[in-house]
Amino acid sequence: MAGPRRAIVAAVLAVLVVGVAAYAYSGWQRGGSGRSVVVRVGSIRQTVAAIGRVEPFTEVTLANKIPGRIREVLVKEGDIVKQGQVVIRFDDAEPAASVQMSEARIRTAQADVRRAARGLESARARWVEAKSGARPQEIERARAELTEAKEKQQLSEVERARMKRLMDSGYIARAQFDAEATNAEVWRSRVKAAQENLNLVLAGPKAETVAAAWAHVQEAEAELRRAESQVQQAQAELGVARAAHGSTAVESTVDGKVTRKLVEPGEAVDIGMPLMVVGDMQKTIVKAEVDETDVGKLSIGQKAEITADAYPGRIFPGRVYEIGQAVGKRKVKPDDPAKIQDMKVLETKIEIVEGADELKLGMTTDVRILVADRDKVLVIPKRLVPLGAREATVRVDGPNGSESRVIRLAARDDENVEIAGGVREGDRIVVAPRPR
Repeated sequence: MAGPRRAIVAAVLAVLVVGVAAYAYSGWQRGGSGRSVVVRVGSIRQTVAAIGRVEPFTEVTLANKIPGRIREVLVKEGDIVKQGQVVIRFDDAEPAASVQMSEARIRTAQADVRRAARGLESARARWVEAKSGARPQEIERARAELTEAKEKQQLSEVERARMKRLMDSGYIARAQFDAEATNAEVWRSRVKAAQENLNLVLAGPKAETVAAAWAHVQEAEAELRRAESQVQQAQAELGVARAAHGSTAVESTVDGKVTRKLVEPGEAVDIGMPLMVVGDMQKTIVKAEVDETDVGKLSIGQKAEITADAYPGRIFPGRVYEIGQAVGKRKVKPDDPAKIQDMKVLETKIEIVEGADELKLGMTTDVRILVADRDKVLVIPKRLVPLGAREATVRVDGPNGSESRVIRLAARDDENVEIAGGVREGDRIVVAPRPR
């Protein structure tokens, strides 16, 4: 019994479809004689249907820069976060200890620099003294010592001569003369030594003495450079340690909403492991999957209507702002089993311009993109012109019979096509007879 009933229902539906088509066709022929269609003023409205999903403008995955154990997660899914807000903290005991050790090494290295600087200063002073020679005061003192020695020598010579006369006359013993003669020889030696000292002072420092002093300066400079490099190295290590310590606090890089929390307190994670996903909510969008057969109808800026089962009767207006460059497989499973699952689709991004806060991320939506919307334009049924053509040749009734004209075609919808030129309102286009 079920089979005959289905057959009867199908037959009734077929009759209704044929009747509606006949009525529509007869409407286009009203007002003229024979088989013709009147060019009239009408509107073109065509939409492309698609299935989409509500998503944030972009999604950012937060990851860690250092390995460690998570101490606390400060937000939950659905929370609103600001850029720079700390959302996860790692155990920071070890990084904090590394910072303290690096700071101690810097202090030690800086003390070495100060000690090396003092050593260099002393070495330079000794080198300056060595290369500059004797001071004027030293020269004057050497001359004075030589003059004094000469005077003492002269006196001792005079006294020795007197003692010689007295000894020869028998007034003194020879021992007394010998003592004075020895004293004269001593002062002669002192004069010679004073003269040599004056000559050395006047001659200046030895080259080898100056070279040795300069070598000490170079050694002191090298020691200072080594100490300074130790400070720089310790400062670099401190920077690394502070960066590692700072990485124990994971911050959000955008203003947005936490869409996924991927870790829990106590977990040990490696470098680069995803921790949390934050959706950039500066825009809420729908990623619509448009069948590849409709791709040629899309353009940036087209209006769209978005509906969701959660809000029956509610329409959320949208605008196409990005069209994908490559077709692919469906990601959103359609509810309509008539939809071909393996048909290629093009991802089209639509900005929700009103009511976006009411739609939840991940919600499946139905989308209708308005690809043609023209009012008060000349139209004829699109069945009269070739599919996809920009121009067509038709025959138009005139007072002297029909004549051939080339008409320009523009936008079209499911029923009509816009005529951009070639005919006027009220012209009758002859419909070619159908082959029998």
